[in-house]
Amino acid sequence: MSNLEFFFYLFVYSFILTYLVLGFIISFEAMLALYNVKSAIEWIREWHKPSTFKTMLIIFLPMLHLAYFFLELLPYLLGINKDIRPFDLDRIFNIVFPKESF
Repeated sequence: MSNLEFFFYLFVYSFILTYLVLGFIISFEAMLALYNVKSAIEWIREWHKPSTFKTMLIIFLPMLHLAYFFLELLPYLLGINKDIRPFDLDRIFNIVFPKESF
């Protein structure tokens, strides 16, 4: 294996792992915000600007869908939850950053 190939694999694997870890964190934050958890909303407001949070919601959309499936749809299909909340990025964003806060 040449040095160029080594650094290519290093870059690819580090990019994939970084995306997965950050996506898991952002998706968990978004799911907590979907359920109006006050501490999560305060944490997001403290650490993210509105434009940054909206960008991260879009970038990590596949991870958000995966988290929504495992935390919302699957328990509903298994009969653990009786109701289901709709997945809406605008609703999540408006819960965290309401219009009157701008």
